[in-house]
Amino acid sequence: MQKWEYLLIIAEKYGKGIFGHVLPKEASWKVHFVNGENLKNWTDVTLYNYLNKIGEQGWEVTTMTTHTIIRTGSLPVEHMYLTAKRPKP
Repeated sequence: MQKWEYLLIIAEKYGKGIFGHVLPKEASWKVHFVNGENLKNWTDVTLYNYLNKIGEQGWEVTTMTTHTIIRTGSLPVEHMYLTAKRPKP
């Protein structure tokens, strides 16, 4: 029977703001957590580059969903939740 290992990835939409507004061309998805652990320098890890890296290691994204948190008086926080799997060696 095939056994699998999984990665749970949480990315956050992150960007530069001007007067409290984020410019769409300046925002991108950054990988913030992997399997519940906060990545150091997470603002430097783009989702695109991270997925390419783990894809080369045999990981395949199986699910992806987004969630927006809206707080009064502040900008919305957008998260993307991804699950990746690969066969166990």
